[in-house]
Amino acid sequence: MNVEKSHNKKVFVIGIDGATFDLIKPWINEGRLPNIANIMRNGVHGLLKSTIHPLTAPAWTSFMTGKNPGKHGVFDFIIKVPGSYNVKLIDSRMRGAESLWNILSSKGKKVGVINVPLNYPPEKVNGFLISWMDAPGTDCEFTHPAELHNEIKKHIGKYVLTVNFNLGLDDYIKDIFNMIENRAATANYLMKAKEWDFFMVLFSATDYVQHAFWKYMDKNHPGHIPELAKKYGNVIRDVYEKIDEKVGYLINELPEDTNLLIVSDHGAGPLKGVVNLNRWLEQKGLLRFEKDKRPFAVKIAKKSFIFLKRRLPVRVKGLLKSMIPEARDMLESKFLSSSIDWENTKAFAYGAYGNIWINLKSREANGIVEPSELHALEDYICAELLKLTDNKGQKVVEKVYKKEELYWGDFTDRAPDLIVRWVDYAYHSRQRFGEEEKEIFMDTQKMPMTNLEMNGFHKMDGIFIASGAGIRKGVEISGAEIIDMAPTILSIIGLPIPEDMDGKMLNDIFESECNKKGEVVTEGVVSGRKKISEDGYSESESKKVEERLRNLGYL
Repeated sequence: MNVEKSHNKKVFVIGIDGATFDLIKPWINEGRLPNIANIMRNGVHGLLKSTIHPLTAPAWTSFMTGKNPGKHGVFDFIIKVPGSYNVKLIDSRMRGAESLWNILSSKGKKVGVINVPLNYPPEKVNGFLISWMDAPGTDCEFTHPAELHNEIKKHIGKYVLTVNFNLGLDDYIKDIFNMIENRAATANYLMKAKEWDFFMVLFSATDYVQHAFWKYMDKNHPGHIPELAKKYGNVIRDVYEKIDEKVGYLINELPEDTNLLIVSDHGAGPLKGVVNLNRWLEQKGLLRFEKDKRPFAVKIAKKSFIFLKRRLPVRVKGLLKSMIPEARDMLESKFLSSSIDWENTKAFAYGAYGNIWINLKSREANGIVEPSELHALEDYICAELLKLTDNKGQKVVEKVYKKEELYWGDFTDRAPDLIVRWVDYAYHSRQRFGEEEKEIFMDTQKMPMTNLEMNGFHKMDGIFIASGAGIRKGVEISGAEIIDMAPTILSIIGLPIPEDMDGKMLNDIFESECNKKGEVVTEGVVSGRKKISEDGYSESESKKVEERLRNLGYL
């Protein structure tokens, strides 16, 4: 049975990266977010379960594909090179599933997409697309069509791709608010100037400030500094208020036949500490480091760089990096494979959340673990990790998954063998191997002090809000997942849901009895596997993107 014609509508999506009801609902009660409050009263809302891990790259990719990471192949911002211990940045060319905007384009629908991660290089959609900060810069082709960049410059001015992370806190805040204004102005212009059936704009500012300012807002944060909290304690709230203002500004321009969705890719909360999983594996006798054979002068340069990096102003740090490229390159290497004695290593870790690979024979370049030993070794690591505690004796690991418990599809081989789920996702892992990283566990307050020190991180529960014709009013739903967004949007627009999507249409949001029963077209319709390319970024492009991701704690 076809979806009712009453649901053949336009869809406008506002992404608020990292937004959480833990902050939104108390601020609504204080009257601080009137536009979001009004949309919730006149629509539906509920928690939106993210991917495991709740990381920007796999989460937004699951949003746009309706599939689990095993089908689209994005598990992190980096991907391990097959048969090698090296990694490289992932981009849209390596995604193995079709995006929502490509599916809509293939059905003749007009789309507009602004600032959604993992959309560089921009796909040639039926409409327009502007990449996220994974584009190396505005001097490359980061829009589709290419001439859209000049059109934006003519009507809006310079497009702000991202903020400058190499600033002091005060200037960084100014940059954040300038980015919000620019993003809203760009969206407002394009939603009026272009024809569209689907339009999405993502505001990244919430995620950026939650990473850097959570400890100033949260009196219970282990790194809370009361003196600085007087100045910076309301920065996160101020950003939410500004985005609420822009939500009102944008929705006032929407055509009447438009359904509005507001979503986040994950939630947010305090970061309590960092775990060096490779040091832990070393302690368990499962990993061995090579003796540092670098020249003595290089070792001294690196140690001096680290000492100064923790104490000097941001601008001086930038100058230092340019003066000591050898030290910079060692620090900024994504994966120092030369630091590990692979012939005596059974397991190793990399990634921002807790990913462990088994050094398996026939799969890894210098694998030593026999396939017959794999499951027993995985079981041992899982059991030992559940015993891990922080410096106060508190348990830090909630669960350890084997990849087959979480993922299925053609790209499951890209996934780590073991995925560590931290307690309340209040911890993350560190993979540097330098001599200065000998501790297994580091409290937040002992982390290197930089102006943009990471002290807030992601949590599993994002937000989902929907309103418009055919949407129930004043209702809170449960059970929504980020993979449900693509099929739900297709349903609203009036298109069949591909049967190879893992997500479901959110029946509970609709007033229509037809949609409540889930009677939608799926038979014989697939979104399919997208042709992938392993070309990736050039060396110079990669360095630019790496630096931004590192500043957000993702590398």
